[in-house]
Amino acid sequence: MNRFRLPLLPALGAIALGLSPAARAELPPWVYGQEQRDAPYLLELLVRSVHATSAGAEPAQLQVRAQVLEVKRQPAAARLRAGDGIILRYALPPSRPAGWVGPAPLPLLQAGERLPAWLAPDPSLPGVLQPAAGGRSFGPSLESEREPG
Repeated sequence: MNRFRLPLLPALGAIALGLSPAARAELPPWVYGQEQRDAPYLLELLVRSVHATSAGAEPAQLQVRAQVLEVKRQPAAARLRAGDGIILRYALPPSRPAGWVGPAPLPLLQAGERLPAWLAPDPSLPGVLQPAAGGRSFGPSLESEREPG
């Protein structure tokens, strides 16, 4: 029995190490779907400019100026219309090592991009919006995704 135990441990370790880069996972799609459904704003945007304030080698905060192309959902008291300019602010997460498991990171938006955005007011900055669905605040809709069961 002992002669099998020693070779088994390195083999299991190699398998574990071999799988770790491919073992990336994030939240299930239905979690992002719920966050998107809960977002007070759903806008189609044209990104006009992106300004990053950096901490070290990586951007820490983004300030995005965007033009509203279409208002798909907003709070009753809000008055956004197509053509309005908005400001988004959000922190970018630090880079993660290969194999890191966690929620999808917020993207670094680029000037000229046209994309849907699920947003919420920034409670610390009146008139400024922030992502409302984590790393899936921009891009394809997951609103139809529901918790299984």
